[in-house]
Amino acid sequence: MTEYAPRKLSRNETHDLSMIIKDRTKVLRAHAEEQATACLADFETKMATVYTFDQDEVWKKATEEAQRVVSESQKTIAKRCKELGIPATFAPSVSASWQGRGENMMAQRRSELRRVAKASIDAMTKAAITKIEKQALDLRTQVVGMGLLSPDAKLFLESLAPVDETMRALDFGEIERRLEREQQARLADRRRLYGGD
Repeated sequence: MTEYAPRKLSRNETHDLSMIIKDRTKVLRAHAEEQATACLADFETKMATVYTFDQDEVWKKATEEAQRVVSESQKTIAKRCKELGIPATFAPSVSASWQGRGENMMAQRRSELRRVAKASIDAMTKAAITKIEKQALDLRTQVVGMGLLSPDAKLFLESLAPVDETMRALDFGEIERRLEREQQARLADRRRLYGGD
């Protein structure tokens, strides 16, 4: 059986394919950014949700039981206060209330959560865009390679270094050590400046 070498692409074909790859890359980048916006909106919706005690039967039953126990306890406390001669206006009390939100009811905590969410979404978006760009580059390189006729041009294309992953995860231990070294250097500078040891 005869094997056929892959057909060379004409200059027009390589140009057209390159333009399609470029357009597709734009659309994929826009989609990644749209997804990032949707992720952030979903996070904000979840963080802003306030749950009511009566929207779930189990919650409702537990809340009503808690209120019944608190009411009984308050009667006991009031009775004891009366026996001790504590005026009702000064008497201690016990209460229970439904909190419709968790720790995200505090503005500071919402701010922290929002900052972390945005950083995570930004990192995912950048990773997606990098992947899209790398795939587009690989495809354009293949298209150009299929259109090259001279052996020298093919050799040059093959000699180009591949695009590798250059980022690595942050090492918090190394960051702490770097900060410690910077702090020690500043302290040493101050000592030299002010004549300390």
